[in-house]
Amino acid sequence: TSDKENKLWSLSFLTFFFKSPLCHWSMYHVAPVLFNKSYSHTLLFLILCRKANIFVSFLVDIALGLLLISWLYRENRISKLADTLVPVADHVAKELQELLEWLMGAPAGLKMNRALDQVLGRFFLYHIHLWISYIHLMSPFIERILWYVGLSACLGLTFALSILSDIVALLTFHIYCFYVYGARLYCLKIYGLSSLWRLFRGKKWNVLRQRVDSCSYDLDQLFIGTLLFTILLFLLPTTALYYLVFTLLRLVVVLFQGVIHLSVDFINSFPLFAIVLRICRPYRLAEGVKFNVLCQEPGTPLHLMMEINPLKCSSVLQCYRMPTYSCSPKDSWAALCKKLFVGELIYPWKQKTAKTD
Repeated sequence: TSDKENKLWSLSFLTFFFKSPLCHWSMYHVAPVLFNKSYSHTLLFLILCRKANIFVSFLVDIALGLLLISWLYRENRISKLADTLVPVADHVAKELQELLEWLMGAPAGLKMNRALDQVLGRFFLYHIHLWISYIHLMSPFIERILWYVGLSACLGLTFALSILSDIVALLTFHIYCFYVYGARLYCLKIYGLSSLWRLFRGKKWNVLRQRVDSCSYDLDQLFIGTLLFTILLFLLPTTALYYLVFTLLRLVVVLFQGVIHLSVDFINSFPLFAIVLRICRPYRLAEGVKFNVLCQEPGTPLHLMMEINPLKCSSVLQCYRMPTYSCSPKDSWAALCKKLFVGELIYPWKQKTAKTD
């Protein structure tokens, strides 16, 4: 009976308090002040923690860059790397030349258009000869270029990795040119075939309204469209084969550059200070509190112990990870596959805010 009476008295007191003007005054005047103070302290701690993460990431970046410099300039590794670079470039060019000679024959037993196959093969072989001449012309200056590039690591490992990505882009510029030539030619044929297919159905693309409208064509227009459609259709397999091969080579280069960009992004955005603080002092990064019952006996006060719940490591990474301005994938997988199918150029690491043609 005493417990029931205590509960009834507590309920009546709470009812009286919440209905009183004092409760309304405290809810409208005292609670917002306390909430704003706690919110401002939390926001200030979050800002300071992010600044500490930036500072620690900068120090780690510089330290890794200095370690890279000490490794490069020890035991004359720059000269060894320069002596290895030219033979590797020659080997890659030789492999591309053998690949083009294979495509100019009967690749995998496929019968291609002989005239177009020879024209495309000789065109790409001429570019490979130009590229080999360019590499041998630059070979006396490669060691000096690598020496200065190695010194740039004193500005940080991310700076050196960014320059490495640019060097890879320059060394594979001929592969990029092959990809652009093949993609433009393939895209031209795909769009030509789609336009001529609409001509057969009595349709046309309305540029102003961005839709397909009905249209009547003459007999001469239908005859010329049939001839062009037949020519493009029979030349498409040859062009598609070159486009497929050079697209695969381009994707290998893009994948390697993507790994470099992800490494730079990881170094710049990893909250190292917050992770160390979570490991050493977990109570500083609290997710909440929990109460454990110490003593619960009838007729005695209830004893509780408050404990701090530290943030999980995944929550620390999500909350304190710094935003970066590096390149990110611009298109989804479905949009990327669609672009590859129709022959549009892909730049998967271009920034989303950049203007594209």
